[in-house]
Amino acid sequence: MRSAFGLLALAMACACCLGGCAGVTRNPLPAELSSEATILGMQDIRAWGGEFSPVFQADVVESIRQARAVDPRGVVGPDGYVNVLAISGGGAYGAFGTGLLCGWTEAGNRPDFKLVTGISTGALIAPFAFVGSQYDHIIKKFYTSVRTSDIFTQRPLLSLLGGTDALSDTAPLAGLLSQIVDEKLLAAVAEGHKRGRRLYIGTTHLDAGRLMVWNMGAIAMRGGPEALELFRKVMLASASIPVAFPPVYMNVEAQGKPYDEMHVDGGATTQVFFYGFMLDLSAAARSAGVTANPPIRIYVIRNGQVKSKWETVQPRLLPIASRSISDILFTQGIGDLYRIYTIATRDGIDFKLASVPDDYESKAKESFDPVEMSRMFEMAFSMAKGGYPWRSLPPGLREPSATTPTAGPAK
Repeated sequence: MRSAFGLLALAMACACCLGGCAGVTRNPLPAELSSEATILGMQDIRAWGGEFSPVFQADVVESIRQARAVDPRGVVGPDGYVNVLAISGGGAYGAFGTGLLCGWTEAGNRPDFKLVTGISTGALIAPFAFVGSQYDHIIKKFYTSVRTSDIFTQRPLLSLLGGTDALSDTAPLAGLLSQIVDEKLLAAVAEGHKRGRRLYIGTTHLDAGRLMVWNMGAIAMRGGPEALELFRKVMLASASIPVAFPPVYMNVEAQGKPYDEMHVDGGATTQVFFYGFMLDLSAAARSAGVTANPPIRIYVIRNGQVKSKWETVQPRLLPIASRSISDILFTQGIGDLYRIYTIATRDGIDFKLASVPDDYESKAKESFDPVEMSRMFEMAFSMAKGGYPWRSLPPGLREPSATTPTAGPAK
């Protein structure tokens, strides 16, 4: 099974070898108007992922009040924690995260999450994980029955030489989203939002080269065809591997004039995310009048392994380029785990990590192989049903041993 890292790496390597003329005609948003741009008819539904957002901060304060109106404890699970779920990218390896969630349901202790975040393939899973286990059958079917042709089709070689924005066409994936992301799902997300829970999906704003976080519950609260269309577009954009898949163009308005923004896979800027620098949780709690904060726990599902595979690289341009780009993306993903762990440690949040076992060997015959995805799903399902062994540290770190000597004073 080729992971999302490998697919992107191969696509970029191929693109380096192709000349191109002018492709899609655009009306791009000028840089100086980026802070003013809004989706037509919708305010306060998104923010940059790398800086403090007053809009999202105010929304978190409101979410605390909403949750406590339902239950004085807020969104607290039977374990006494406020639980958060972050789902990474990983292409067809999303079968791992899906199997884990379904097995967790079977184990009987899967919590309701206060916050769910998703990137790339994680963005396709996140809305269903957010609304609850009643949608497990939808994501199980998606990640055990689809094949490559259900996700994308290759564009003709002549179109690549003549100028295009991608090597493939994701119309099949867009069609699948139109079937499984419907008014009922939108209403369920809106209901969760009203009860103080939040769903965030990340895309890469390619013109800016930055992560953009979308408040999907705020979109769902608008209701109607336009909200449903935007909800689907954000999911598609987050899963649109640049070069391999076409970008998603968002129509925006700034100073009364229409423009477009180019959005691609959130994994181009981060493989998995929490709230980063967007929010100040302690300040939000104080603003909401909360004096005794329940403990918070974040579960991170990495739809991939945390140890790089040995691969003998052939001394040719494409294999070298593909492996190098794949390694860069893989290492970035590990760094994202450390970023989340650092923020969690700073804010007193319990960190839990799940990932595909490092000794797992894929037997896929295509990018999205239903036989291989079913095998991965069943593996993760069994692990979670029996009680998944969540790790409390990112890869490479170890708990201090009682026998490990401590450093003495400098002499």
